Amino acid sequence: MLKTLLAAGSLAVLSATLTLPAHAADQRLECEAEGAGDISMDARYETRGTRERFSTEFEAAPRGAFKAGQQMTVIVKQTIVGAVALKKVKGGDIVGDLNLGRDGNPIPQGFPKVRKDTKVTVQVDGQTVLACKLKFDD
Repeated sequence: MLKTLLAAGSLAVLSATLTLPAHAADQRLECEAEGAGDISMDARYETRGTRERFSTEFEAAPRGAFKAGQQMTVIVKQTIVGAVALKKVKGGDIVGDLNLGRDGNPIPQGFPKVRKDTKVTVQVDGQTVLACKLKFDD
């Protein structure tokens, strides 16, 4: 009986040890930036187990330098990871949202390794408008 309890206890400890690395690998990094003309961006990179998610949002005030239809390109570590057309939303703001790793939009092959201080850049029509460096979410 004692051997059975020890074996069961060893399995429980082993099981707990094996599940620990999956939680240890979970991370969330974020950054944000603001610029002249009432523009802003934020970027987020998350891992949960083997899943990755990356998103970047850009917003510009109405009647500014940006308009619907312009191309927003997102660059991570000098690698283009995606692009979307800017849209006008209710209230007149101009927005661009790039979401990878969800909604049927996979993380592309060759997506750079992301860690603290990884630079995320937003370009509109080929011109850099904002950039920020990812930090751990508290």
